[in-house]
Amino acid sequence: MFICKAHWLGRLFNHPFVAVTASAHGPVLHLKDEQHALGWHELLAPPQLEQGRLFRQLVLDCHDGQLVCAWLPAARAGALAQQLALGWFEFHGARVLPLAERCLALLEMGYLRYSRWQQLKLWLEDEPVQWHAFTLPEGLSDRVYAAFELVATLQQANDDWREQCTEEYCQQALREHKTLFDTLEAHPLTVAQRLACVTDEDHNLVLAGAGCGKTSVMAARTAFLLASHQADAHELLLLAFGNEAAAEMRQRLPEHALGVQVSTFHALGLNIITQATGRAPALSELAGNEQKKQRVFAQWLEQLAEDESYGVRLLAWLRQHRFQTVPTPDFARLAREWAPLVAALKLYGAPEQLTPEQAEQLALVRPLLARYQQHLCEHNEIDFDDMIEQAAELVYSGRFVVPWRHVLVDEFQDISEHRAGLLLALRKAAPGLALFCVGDDWQAIYRFTGADVSVTTGFADFFGASAVTALDTTFRFNNVIEKVASRFVTRNPQQLSKTLSTLTRTEGPCVHVLPVTSDNTMDAVARLLGQIAAQRPEASVYVLSRFRFSLPDDDLLAGWRKRFAGLTLNAQTLHGAKGKEADCVIMLGLARGHYGFPPEKKQASLLDALLPAEEDFPHAEERRLFYVGLTRAREQVFLLADSQLPSPFVKELLEGGYSGVSRWRG
Repeated sequence: MFICKAHWLGRLFNHPFVAVTASAHGPVLHLKDEQHALGWHELLAPPQLEQGRLFRQLVLDCHDGQLVCAWLPAARAGALAQQLALGWFEFHGARVLPLAERCLALLEMGYLRYSRWQQLKLWLEDEPVQWHAFTLPEGLSDRVYAAFELVATLQQANDDWREQCTEEYCQQALREHKTLFDTLEAHPLTVAQRLACVTDEDHNLVLAGAGCGKTSVMAARTAFLLASHQADAHELLLLAFGNEAAAEMRQRLPEHALGVQVSTFHALGLNIITQATGRAPALSELAGNEQKKQRVFAQWLEQLAEDESYGVRLLAWLRQHRFQTVPTPDFARLAREWAPLVAALKLYGAPEQLTPEQAEQLALVRPLLARYQQHLCEHNEIDFDDMIEQAAELVYSGRFVVPWRHVLVDEFQDISEHRAGLLLALRKAAPGLALFCVGDDWQAIYRFTGADVSVTTGFADFFGASAVTALDTTFRFNNVIEKVASRFVTRNPQQLSKTLSTLTRTEGPCVHVLPVTSDNTMDAVARLLGQIAAQRPEASVYVLSRFRFSLPDDDLLAGWRKRFAGLTLNAQTLHGAKGKEADCVIMLGLARGHYGFPPEKKQASLLDALLPAEEDFPHAEERRLFYVGLTRAREQVFLLADSQLPSPFVKELLEGGYSGVSRWRG
């Protein structure tokens, strides 16, 4: 036990302490007739040695105040202070070392996600001493010394420090997996694609503009997680909205991704319910067969109309809103038109505010929904919407144990709030699970099916702390089409901002407006096809339209294919063309009116009232649909616009100073 005695002069000045001893449990203060032992826990800081002219004094900061032991000889006092400081740090090291090990283990998990950052801060809040305020003494073991340094660094860390950590992680991951990203696809991934793959926040949104290689990113992200050993194959779940998209995703996965689960949302819901309850739910045949559903709905409507009250109200509504005066309604047409209303009413319920016209129609639709729900109940069946809702409830209740660490979602802009709710349930049930969502709010065009673009534009508001990465290079269209299309779609300020560059560059107009009439539209298409075939005999051409009736019929299309045999010619609605591309696009139906583009509505329909709220910007979704049409073309776009009542979108291109747009002279 090291002892330092005070000089005898101290007693002349009535100094109470005659000596200080360094024990294993803390300093011991010697008075004239007694000793006073202090535990390390009683000291707020390591003992400090202050220098006087001839002697030293030891200052002890305690919970009850400050003690000063003066008149200490310099040589002995220095050694005493060192021993006391070392003992104090070693005492606290027993607590700080496990804390540092926990923090280090979390930091070594990889990307410093927001949730991990919050956990670090929570642990550090419980640490009573701010270690960055003290100088570490010599004599500490390397482990304890490093523990104090780490905790001191973390106590001073802020959001900028976390951002620096995530940046360093990403750069290291990019270096270590450069070969993977260089060789995974036919061409090396772009810088933005690579960064999207390695960014690993709790919730990740990748904005993939048209033609920017979103499927490549999904496959590369999967390959990276496996190659970096951040997940095993069975811990990955890839989600698509349709069977065709899921099949394409499976084909694009690398060979070593065997065992990765690729699923649709509906299959996921079925899987969750089956595992949680021990039996597969009975899915109604009406859910998977829209034509049969409409036939059954038509029968139910006919039965409902046999009730005098309902029948009279239905005929009155048809006379007023469909101008039908026949005594027997077209139940098949009604079933076709009202099936989406039944689905929306079942999923979202009735809004509080309706116009009188909407309320009148809703009163006619409610009995049809009641018949549908009664049918499901009597047959103990569910539909797809029930499946998603029940799956989310089972996850929230804890009856389904989430096996995945990473969930990747394709075409995220098409998600509905209920499907997003299922993702949120998975995330909350497995806090370590990361979401990786790839989509493009500029191409959100399926509100009529329940898709809600606000889940994408308000991604962080819905899910929480997020990282957003924009893919900035399109491999499809040239710089002129990009400039026109991007400016057009971003007239809506609610669209997320991103800048696209193109691999292909050209000069001169690439978007051409041709005035036509309803009588000569197809002749104009034929002349265009002839001009395209003369310049590029093997070009691919897409004929697109907002509505199917504006497209050429099968016979006319077959005749063109025979006449221009070298061309690859297809015709489709704009919704159906999503994800497709061709050298040239010819867009039809560009007029004003009820079936124009955008369709003009005298008043909001009941379906509009039932679906997720529309955006404030006029024709926001129709504008995105027009953007989809423009960006299907690799080289040239031809807009065949009504010469008397052209589409407002076409007028905007012609009168809005869009460089790259021309009036086609043929």
